[in-house]
Amino acid sequence: MQITSLEQLQAIKQTEIVELPSFEDGTPFVVEIKKPNMMQLMTSGKIPNTLLSVATEMFNGKTGQVMGKASEDIKTLKELVGMMEVLAEASLVKPSYKDIKKANVELTENQLMAILMYSQGGVKSLENFRNKQTNN
Repeated sequence: MQITSLEQLQAIKQTEIVELPSFEDGTPFVVEIKKPNMMQLMTSGKIPNTLLSVATEMFNGKTGQVMGKASEDIKTLKELVGMMEVLAEASLVKPSYKDIKKANVELTENQLMAILMYSQGGVKSLENFRNKQTNN
């Protein structure tokens, strides 16, 4: 067995180019995105204390339960939306979430939800998300 070199580690593909749901007017939204490290976000203070309970549940694989609670409880809904924004900032590489906000562009609910799904499961979860969207 051979030790993995630093060069091999540096060559690991960290980002992907994916198409998120289009804007309301039909404009496609293709981004460079990366899967954020939830533990790092939690321990580095990038997730505010008010969102830690939702973040912990998501980290423990309970995203579906959080989403279910959000549909019945306004406090959980606000926390989920806040978490979606944290994940958008941590995930979007090009364009960055800061650049999008600076340009006064608002991401749609479907786009934020797709970023959430990507952060939890990668590209495969986006395929499932798109299938659900087209069936509605």
